[in-house]
Amino acid sequence: MKFQVVKRDGSIEDFNQGKIARVVTAAGLNDDQAETLAAKIAKWVEDTKLSPLTSLKIRNKVVEELRQVDQYAANLFEWYQQTKTKV
Repeated sequence: MKFQVVKRDGSIEDFNQGKIARVVTAAGLNDDQAETLAAKIAKWVEDTKLSPLTSLKIRNKVVEELRQVDQYAANLFEWYQQTKTKV
């Protein structure tokens, strides 16, 4: 089943596990950590059985999981997300 994500601007797109892996890699995780975390988020999305999910709920789950792996990366990710909301 494809899961849909409602973005902040109201647009809808398919959930993309690769996008999660890319952003957490940019935040400082290595490739293996990023793939593991992205898979965990994808499983969570699937388990919620909610479609569409908001990008905010997914972002919050990413932060929660990042904190368990690398607090510095979690802080960097949150900082970046805050800069996007101010634009």
